[in-house]
Amino acid sequence: MGRYLTMVILTICFFIPSILSAAEAEEQRDIPRLFGTFSPKSGVWSEYAIFDKSTGKRSVMRMSIVGIEADAYWYEVENREGEGSNLVKMLVKGDPNDPENILRLIMKSGANPAQEMPRDFVLMGRRMASHMFEQRSGIPTSPTLNLKNIKTGVGSATVPAGTFDVSLHQIVDTAGKVYAEYKFSEDVHPFGVVTSDAESSTMVLVGHGTGAKSLITEEPTMMTQPPGMGSLPGQGPRNPIQQIPGMGRGYEPKP
Repeated sequence: MGRYLTMVILTICFFIPSILSAAEAEEQRDIPRLFGTFSPKSGVWSEYAIFDKSTGKRSVMRMSIVGIEADAYWYEVENREGEGSNLVKMLVKGDPNDPENILRLIMKSGANPAQEMPRDFVLMGRRMASHMFEQRSGIPTSPTLNLKNIKTGVGSATVPAGTFDVSLHQIVDTAGKVYAEYKFSEDVHPFGVVTSDAESSTMVLVGHGTGAKSLITEEPTMMTQPPGMGSLPGQGPRNPIQQIPGMGRGYEPKP
């Protein structure tokens, strides 16, 4: 269960994809983020090949919008590595990078029964998330770095999913050091990323489309305790994470 929960937290915090948009700067939040703009539409999906530079391992991530409930969307993320598969399905009222927007969260690992995580557990997991974010992405989370999202131009990108007109972006600090680069297309949903490249990993779009259906079909049981989610050594009750200027939600609730 501990290893499964770690995979779930990684999914929630990194591949729920935290993607940087070119929108106006927002207020600071205590949420680790990577790269895009949450732009949900019913049934859309995109699939990525993710390459871990340190281990050489390849995994696949599929993000889908699998339903609408009132003014919220059911957002599902599948991570596959080898024969293993982990699923996270969330009912969100806005950008899923902000745990306050997550109304419900359901998880399923392989053939194991689906479980629903109480919202309090989601908020508790942010301390572990910030630590793992920095280790996995290579992008520091210290608020003193003043990281910025800079649009560097436009162009086209050819990937296994096709050829796209894209805007080019870099994540840089005040000294000009580049921590990550990504290519963004408004034609790709729900997050818009075509490729991304950071110190520890790269991500490439291998497919996208419509007609997505949920892979979690059974009724979940409610999780009663958050295993493995204690405080990290040296951490207090909160671990503030800088909101990188240039990040936007790209999402407004339906009227």
